Amino acid sequence: MAQQMTIDFRDIEGPIYSGRPRGESLRRKYELDAVDSSPAHVAVKVPDSTYSVTSSFFLGLFGPSVLAAGSRDAFFKKFQFSAKPVLLDAFADYANRALQTKTLFARH
Repeated sequence: MAQQMTIDFRDIEGPIYSGRPRGESLRRKYELDAVDSSPAHVAVKVPDSTYSVTSSFFLGLFGPSVLAAGSRDAFFKKFQFSAKPVLLDAFADYANRALQTKTLFARH
């Protein structure tokens, strides 16, 4: 059985999660580049007290993982989110955006 790790937003200062640099910093902290190439699954817990998760934060944290997964469905199979439905809908839109705009992650 594949390993599982947990990213719990209660461990991240909130209830508003914004900023690509902040997402990228957390991506490094959680070593998600290594997770992307492993069989591990990730449980992502977003508490009901969360007010907002911006696309820039989400894409900084998870954008490269969406691209590594190759599709929205594959990403959400590996990264299993527990969050309010309105946030889950937003995350699906953000994942689509990552796949449609791969240049978001190019370094200038």
